[in-house]
Amino acid sequence: MGDFNLVGVVKVMPTDPEVDLNELEAKLKEALPKKFGLAKVEREPIAFGLVALKFYVLAKDEEGYDFDQVLEAFRQVENVESAEVETVSRI
Repeated sequence: MGDFNLVGVVKVMPTDPEVDLNELEAKLKEALPKKFGLAKVEREPIAFGLVALKFYVLAKDEEGYDFDQVLEAFRQVENVESAEVETVSRI
């Protein structure tokens, strides 16, 4: 995991249950700013067939790394209803 020392859990909600999660996950991985890392992606069932994607995004505790950059990039992706940081922890 290189010299990253933070992990932020970013929860992404698709616009509806019919969204292809594999395709959405691929687009979000592509949209992740290059200076950030990605530890893993999990799927969290919400309700009525809706499933959220949880991205474990790696960052550094230094200037220039802001999870708002990730949220902004994710929110630009088609079929994303919302993107929120759930937690940020040191690793």
